[in-house]
Amino acid sequence: MQKTHPLLSQSFRDSLKITAFCIFLSISTLQLKAATPLGDLMFLPPVQGEKIERPGSSASDDEVEIPKYEHIILDTPDGVRLKCTYFAPPKLKDPEASVSATPAMPFILLHGWDGDRRQLLKYGLYLQKAGHAVIVPDLRGHGQSLSVEGLKKPLDYKKFRKQEVMSAQKDIERCKKFLVQKHNQGEVNIDLLSLVAVGETSVLAVQWVLNDWFAFPSHNPQGIKQGQDVKSLMLVSPVKKLAGISMMNNIQHPLFTSVDGTGAMPMLVLWSNFEKTAKESKEIAEILGKHRPDISKIEDQAERMKASELITINTKKSRLSGEEMMANPKVANLWKAITLQLFENKVAANAEKFPWITREINTEDDE
Repeated sequence: MQKTHPLLSQSFRDSLKITAFCIFLSISTLQLKAATPLGDLMFLPPVQGEKIERPGSSASDDEVEIPKYEHIILDTPDGVRLKCTYFAPPKLKDPEASVSATPAMPFILLHGWDGDRRQLLKYGLYLQKAGHAVIVPDLRGHGQSLSVEGLKKPLDYKKFRKQEVMSAQKDIERCKKFLVQKHNQGEVNIDLLSLVAVGETSVLAVQWVLNDWFAFPSHNPQGIKQGQDVKSLMLVSPVKKLAGISMMNNIQHPLFTSVDGTGAMPMLVLWSNFEKTAKESKEIAEILGKHRPDISKIEDQAERMKASELITINTKKSRLSGEEMMANPKVANLWKAITLQLFENKVAANAEKFPWITREINTEDDE
């Protein structure tokens, strides 16, 4: 018998509208400069050997260190060569130490449709320092993901038709497959996967999450789990459509809205009131929160934050766009709050419900 997934069966307390959250973060009072042009190469300083305390571990600063990021190439089933950056989680310096390493929470970060992975590398590094594993791809036709096996002409997302745009979901799936390999090595727990998507790419992310949950049985014939792994979703400056593909029907699914009362996925929607797409982002957030339980009567602010399963953040004074906020480390307070309220409180805090179990199957490894 197929086991009902805890995410859908538990009663979530939802829908906190936190315009005040921005005041708490002091984002509205920060004097911020716009992010540097994304056309310039982003330089990541070497981080190998930097020491941190890994959240959730009793290891001291002297026992863990941050591995150097890796630039990798992943081949998709349809021949696209994806250029990605992988931030492995902090590692124990002494594998024989008495402190056991817990498989890290994995993340897939998706850049905006008009950008590339450089937009999110600094945020990826931040998440790594917080104890997580992160993969950041250049989606097909973007950045350095321009080649296809057997074709000489480079891919260009600006020339994509609707079907070619939709095929970028294969890139997300390939990133997940890479993380499953890391899962089988004990490095991450794929059952705690979180997704972050920027701008128009939110349309693809929402569709892919639905596929992850419902396109296939949760377990294969061998009894090995193969889906329902995404446990939180963050949309940055989301819009309704990408290349004529609408997300409006998808975001009304019970997985995102709790319209059927079964509980919905923890989510965060971030945008700036100064963006041209602010109206669309706000409408999307309102749809996501419409059917979630009202928690406004909870008087204690900390308890409201704890009970909320939909966090909305719209900055009113900072002129940084959502995309720029994810690229600019000057808003580290925002990054910290997002990591705590969504990823730590809503995903990591429930890790015991999703224990690490191998996904090894008897097929050829395609690393």
